[in-house]
Amino acid sequence: MRASVYALLSLFSVACTVPGYGDASEEISAAEDELIGGTPALESQYPSTVLAPGCTASKVGPRHFLTAAHCVDNEYTGTVSSSYGPGGFYSVSTTNAPPIWPYIDLTIEQTYIHPKWLEDCAAALTGGAPDCGVNVLNPGHTPDLALVVVNELSPTIPAAVVDGAPVAVGDPVVATGYGCETPGGSPTYTFKLQNLTAQASSVLNHPGSYVSGSAITDVAASYVLTPGYAASTSYASLCPGDSGGPLYRQSSTDLIVVGVNAYYTFPSAPGANPSQTNWHTRLDTSARYSVTSWLQALGVTVINGGTAPTCTDGVKNGTETDVDCGGTCTADCANGKTCAANADCTSANCVAGVCQASGGTSPCSTLCTSPTVFTSASYNSGNLGTGARCFETTANLTAANCGNFASGRTFEVNNTVVSCTGGNITLPAKRNGGYCFEASAGNQAWAYFSTW
Repeated sequence: MRASVYALLSLFSVACTVPGYGDASEEISAAEDELIGGTPALESQYPSTVLAPGCTASKVGPRHFLTAAHCVDNEYTGTVSSSYGPGGFYSVSTTNAPPIWPYIDLTIEQTYIHPKWLEDCAAALTGGAPDCGVNVLNPGHTPDLALVVVNELSPTIPAAVVDGAPVAVGDPVVATGYGCETPGGSPTYTFKLQNLTAQASSVLNHPGSYVSGSAITDVAASYVLTPGYAASTSYASLCPGDSGGPLYRQSSTDLIVVGVNAYYTFPSAPGANPSQTNWHTRLDTSARYSVTSWLQALGVTVINGGTAPTCTDGVKNGTETDVDCGGTCTADCANGKTCAANADCTSANCVAGVCQASGGTSPCSTLCTSPTVFTSASYNSGNLGTGARCFETTANLTAANCGNFASGRTFEVNNTVVSCTGGNITLPAKRNGGYCFEASAGNQAWAYFSTW
């Protein structure tokens, strides 16, 4: 299903010397160890978790991958790294064990880092820090969170949802990532997981912790805390390469993400040690900073606290194939926008997931000549007479009906024959951005059709 993300992260190898950080350099250096503990995942388990460039990530929307901010930022400038800018490559793998192949090659549309992370990073740099590699230890304990939106669809990877309900102390969760079997061991290239329970903030109050006083409560307001392997060998510790990976609620059927792997603390013993605690960025509505609404505004599917998506909210969500178009939306998508079927496009021409121009220029092109054009969705033809007639519109129609067509006389919508017995008819996909209605010559003179 997926492959190893081992020791690829360099973000916590240097501590920033700005007010609020403290001297954490010795503890931070221990963060270079890989994941310890955990159980190799089955092929069917947590398939939304992927190997991403340099970190772990999870798919949380049609084109949306959730990861940690420090996986995609430039810690020296407080911006998105140029490697993750528009047009950059974002190749992911869902291979479960060696060999790490194949990759799904995606291109980046836009990478978003939580604004509080960027704000605190800029403040650290302005205050004289050489970088903001340990931004989580800034006084604000900012959410370590980013979203990579790509241009292509990846239908073989199922999307998880983000849960806006808070994780309570004692709630069962599942940490996912890649790493080794024993402390100080070599990477195993095997995707692993571990059932854990969320811990109270007091878990941070241990020998060797670089968080104390009021900061303990502040950290818990931004992060879900879980026990590491150093606390008990029945637990598991995150490694740098696990950063960005999802923390799930334990569920037998659902892919529900409640956190993002971000950081850890270590015991006081020197040398290569597994973590004492693991930190996962909170995604719920009660988190210290606005995270849930930020994700939803970027098109991430949110349950338990999110607002219902609409076709006019300026965000790609719900059934939409692109922003406010396609799917069950009345508006169809313009050429160049993402689609899943011809019906998603104004051109009625979806090729390789993108709306393309059709061969004609109007709904009745090549079907009939000199059509009667109407622009309102609400339209009634009146009596059609006995001659051949055609009509066209680019209005966004929701339904239509027709009646009084005598035997032998036909009625077609976008070159598809429909039955006219007075009831509603099913509209086919749009053609060249609209609909062409054609009545052949024949009886009765009072045949009609209506749209709305």
